[in-house]
Amino acid sequence: MKKSLSLFFLITALLMLVASYFLSAQILTPSIPSLVDEGDFKKQLTFSDFSLPKPESIRFQNGTIRLRGWYFKHSKKQNCGIILLHGISESKYQMLPYAPIFWKRGCSLFVYDARAHGESDGKYSTYGFHEKMDLERAVEYFSEIDNTPEDQIGIFGVNLGAATALQFADGQYEYGFIIADSPFKDMRSYVEQKYSISYSRLIRFLTPLSLSFAELRGDLLVNEVSPENTAKLISKPVLLLYDKKEKTISPNGSDSIFQNLKTPFKKIFYFENSFFKLNQRNAVSEEYDLLIGNFIKEFKLVGRSTSISD
Repeated sequence: MKKSLSLFFLITALLMLVASYFLSAQILTPSIPSLVDEGDFKKQLTFSDFSLPKPESIRFQNGTIRLRGWYFKHSKKQNCGIILLHGISESKYQMLPYAPIFWKRGCSLFVYDARAHGESDGKYSTYGFHEKMDLERAVEYFSEIDNTPEDQIGIFGVNLGAATALQFADGQYEYGFIIADSPFKDMRSYVEQKYSISYSRLIRFLTPLSLSFAELRGDLLVNEVSPENTAKLISKPVLLLYDKKEKTISPNGSDSIFQNLKTPFKKIFYFENSFFKLNQRNAVSEEYDLLIGNFIKEFKLVGRSTSISD
């Protein structure tokens, strides 16, 4: 009886070990359904559909990782630049509907695929741990080619991009402002919520070990991936947006990030229906455009000669 019981526990432990290792691969490796979307985009749409010119293809390096994207130089730019960061399992193509918000306000644009996404190098997505250093290099490179000071470059991100922007903005680097759409508050809670929805709540028994495997495989520290904590160090203007239809990210996370923000220049809004269909493509709603436009106008973030002091 004891041997049978011991064998049962041994097999159970081994199964949990294997399942946790398998889950760690899923956590670190973005899925790629967006490749189908990109194929459709290339066949059906052009940059002019988003009132954008054809961009310059760009490549920049962070260590051994080469990142690829687009640079849209504005001929009448208002001394501002915007970096657009996509969500997890997406790519630069998904950021095109957001681009007109800033382009029509006179900003040059810089859009790139995050590591392990799209055309960029990298095997694993680290939820902002390494991506924030990629963003540091992006700001530097964008400033060089566009001749825009780093402290006048705004960063707009969605989901993973939003979390990356908030982790980057910890006071160590120069930038202008942050607009973060539906960021997760930390990697641990995001992974637990996401995979509980994908599988069942029982997956929470595996996530601690899975995240330990993820740390080893992705060379990251899970507890340091926390926009909620980084918010305490942010002193530049921040606009937080939360999509009420978002299922994998709790609105409580946005509330907590907002409360932790050090900066007095902050706004938070909750919205629905950020997109609508226009000629077979997504376009941002008038409400969404207005929220961002009012934020930029209120804090005089476009066309300013100097940055808001910390």
